[in-house]
Amino acid sequence: MKTLLSFFALFLFVGLGITVSAQELEFSTNNKKALKQYKNAESAYKQQNYTGSEAFLKKALRHDPQFIEAWLLIGDVYREMNQPEQALDAFNSAIGIDSSFFPRAYYFTGTLYYQSGDYAASIDQFTHFLALLPEPSLLRKKVMDDLDRAVFAKNALDNPIPGTPVNAGSVVNSPNDDYVNYISVDKKELVMTRKEPLGIDQNNRVIYSESFYKSVSIENTWQQPDSMKMSWSKGFNLGGMNISVDGRKMYFTGCNWPGGFGSCDLYVSFRSGDEWEQPSNLGTLVNSQWWDSQPFNSANGKQLLFASKRARGKGKTDIWMAIRQADGKWSSPINLGDSINTAGSEMAPFLHPDGKTLYFSSDGRHGLGGYDLFISRKDEAGRWSKAENLGYPLNTRENEINLVVDLNGKKAWISSDRSGGNGKMDIYYMDTYQEMKPQNVSFIRGIVMDEKSKQPISAFVELSNLRTGLNEDSTISDRINGEFLMVLQPGVNYAFNISADGYMLYSENFNLNKQNEPKAVEKTFFLSPVAQGNRITLENVYFELNSAELLVVSFIELDKLLELMNSNSSIRLRIEGHTDNTGTDQYNASLSEDRAKSVYNYLTSKGIDPVRLEWKGYGSSRPVATNETETGRSENRRTEIVIL
Repeated sequence: MKTLLSFFALFLFVGLGITVSAQELEFSTNNKKALKQYKNAESAYKQQNYTGSEAFLKKALRHDPQFIEAWLLIGDVYREMNQPEQALDAFNSAIGIDSSFFPRAYYFTGTLYYQSGDYAASIDQFTHFLALLPEPSLLRKKVMDDLDRAVFAKNALDNPIPGTPVNAGSVVNSPNDDYVNYISVDKKELVMTRKEPLGIDQNNRVIYSESFYKSVSIENTWQQPDSMKMSWSKGFNLGGMNISVDGRKMYFTGCNWPGGFGSCDLYVSFRSGDEWEQPSNLGTLVNSQWWDSQPFNSANGKQLLFASKRARGKGKTDIWMAIRQADGKWSSPINLGDSINTAGSEMAPFLHPDGKTLYFSSDGRHGLGGYDLFISRKDEAGRWSKAENLGYPLNTRENEINLVVDLNGKKAWISSDRSGGNGKMDIYYMDTYQEMKPQNVSFIRGIVMDEKSKQPISAFVELSNLRTGLNEDSTISDRINGEFLMVLQPGVNYAFNISADGYMLYSENFNLNKQNEPKAVEKTFFLSPVAQGNRITLENVYFELNSAELLVVSFIELDKLLELMNSNSSIRLRIEGHTDNTGTDQYNASLSEDRAKSVYNYLTSKGIDPVRLEWKGYGSSRPVATNETETGRSENRRTEIVIL
């Protein structure tokens, strides 16, 4: 390690482009007692004995209060001891004695003022130091960047965002670190990670363990959090957790687990009823030999975002994304690029269920100090916009680590170690403001049950985009309680289907092309058994206007009908066509007959034995709704399937 004198001289003279050796420099004092104490302090500093170094330097300064090097070194000691106010006083004392002796002291004070939140003073110090660095250099570039940060922070402070985060209170927050992970759709369940001390190691350092806790809201009051019971977690180090929007998949970080691939790996556990099942490692395509943590699974289950220190990143910690393939496996992760990642650390990604609004924390972008929270939005081409700081007072000079925005985009929850909290990292909440709101989304929350027994069914639930023909989302309802939840994006016309072995296909249409406001569909979906006389309406089978020609979008649902027939090889079906009362009875009867025949032709073209099918048209003779409204007429224009 260089002596302090040569350390300061390195930045003073090399930074200014002046070549002077440390040996040519003289101390600013001739007091031998002060110099002796300074040498002792320097030796203690090298050994990282900062308390001892401080004591020696105080003695040196009593012998000579004008000893500039002693003020500079004690300032550095206070920085190491995390005593910024004392460090500022020391550096300012050195500047007050001789401002030209060590100009880099202005940079130190500028940095300390920035860290303390006095951005105006920070700007003054950086500006003064820049005036001493007229020639282009790496040091000048660094100071200019820090000046820009201070200017940004002052502007943020002078132009606060609407609203102020509110501490969630001493019931939710502990004296230790608490990190928000999940808010349920009804906002009645909050899941967090809590960091708790376990004891002291052999080096007298505190050992911490992270555990997952859940608090429920009763009459708008959060109850005492309970530890989440997971029998498999005992004795293991786990954290960095995310629960999927439906509350049934938990992605988390396990560090130093048996069979792991790096220091920390990503795992997933599925919930069945109230029990979290044994987790599984996400494998070597996702996990690396380095640190992988803080996973987040998108609402449709197709993207996995996480923080990683793996090679080929942009900085210390980057955000990466893996894509779920058709076979259910994850792809090799890709780096989210310069719009998101910097030379610093990016962490704690949260992709809102709208699939387009990403929130994360970073210490590598202009902010108010420490880690700040940022937002980026994905365009139609899949490109992320340049991340923007979410502003003050959501961000402060302290650390804001992670952020969760509820499904309707109205409330945000953050973790911060700002002053005035109950412990270290505390959980706060606030109403979102316009610039941070995600896109509106709708959702379906349901229970799948047997129509006769009223018992829950584990069924395959699927949403398909009728414009693109692509599967947008799929899930399996809980085998214990039949529950599921799926998110609907605005501007999409969805085919919604539920299927299960031994049951009729369930069909419904959710057309959000015509939906201006988000909607919540909450209902029980009853499936009828495959039995003689049972019928279903194919809600997503469409024809050309006044024609029997099937539209391509109909193939999505007809293919599911094919699956039903192939898995129940003994059943026979009758395809029934129906129309509204527009036109003559003869025309409607003929049109409905032809449309039913078109469905018959499609099924037989896909290999269904014609003996298993028949078709019939009923025209407008069997309405299910009024023909006095367009909505009613639309319901009457339908294709039905009956088990023969």
